[in-house]
Amino acid sequence: MPEYPEYLAAAVFAAGAVVNALLAPHRFSTAVLFSLALTSVGLGVSARSAGVHDTTVTVLAVAAALVALVLGLLLLADGVLLTRRYGPQAALLGTGAVGCALLAVLVLDAVFRAVGGEVFRALVVAVEAAAGYMTLLFLVFTGYVFVRGRGAPLPGTTHVVVLGAGLDGDRPGPLLTRRLERALAIDAAEAPGARRVIFVVSGGQGDDEVCSEAQAMADYLRERGVAADRILQEDRSVNTGQNLRFSAALMDRTAPGHRATVVTSGFHVYRTSLLARRVGVPVHVVGAPTSLAYWLSATLREFAAVLWLDRVALIGLSLLLAVPVATVVFRH
Repeated sequence: MPEYPEYLAAAVFAAGAVVNALLAPHRFSTAVLFSLALTSVGLGVSARSAGVHDTTVTVLAVAAALVALVLGLLLLADGVLLTRRYGPQAALLGTGAVGCALLAVLVLDAVFRAVGGEVFRALVVAVEAAAGYMTLLFLVFTGYVFVRGRGAPLPGTTHVVVLGAGLDGDRPGPLLTRRLERALAIDAAEAPGARRVIFVVSGGQGDDEVCSEAQAMADYLRERGVAADRILQEDRSVNTGQNLRFSAALMDRTAPGHRATVVTSGFHVYRTSLLARRVGVPVHVVGAPTSLAYWLSATLREFAAVLWLDRVALIGLSLLLAVPVATVVFRH
């Protein structure tokens, strides 16, 4: 076995990340590989703490504990706040549960330091490595979301596609209202005398909705002064992939050669872009603002959705973390 197997694993992961970034820069697997590399380095440093990296290990341990504590408390508080506001929805309860899980890792570490034991140590190393890796990956993802959610509209946009979200009765809910206002802002920013954009409102009718999301959006735009002949309704879609495909088909029929900008919430931009590539729809995606209270929970949900989107590759890569974990466990 090499003298520094964790560092060797980190070098392999980092090299894979560089290659992946060059070949497919939009894929989230690049972030997975870089996170694996950093986690492997952390394992290597912590495994050689005795008289070699004492100061470094102390700094890393304190920093990791603080990140876990702050993120855990934020997720728990956000889950409780949103559950009280909107009721016990699965996604909101999941946010609080993830926060509790991070705090539980800190408790597990404290118990190990008090109790000790080789078997317990192996368990703690595995749990902390997995928790650290997932936390790091989530933080990288929030960076993706933050940057991609602030993109500018496509120059020369002819159509603005607004993706549906929840309704409040027959009116757009807060999330959807912000998307519509972002679409109106794109239209208002067009140069004087330029051809006015066409709005494509996309969203079907859910089981608990009194009308289609497309209808509610069209009504909202007309109330804001948009002429009816500038609004196209796509009212069959029930998910983001269908939003994109059905809207593209509608624009292809009515305006071949269009240049479309898709408007969704900022936290949803990255996954929408991935789905657009997957379904072969050439669109540019921009984000609308989201309230801070909802943003963290929504970003966590998007993180899980992106991992699930390429679950075979991403979960398979993540399982490679077992290699540096095993070297740390069995070297003692």
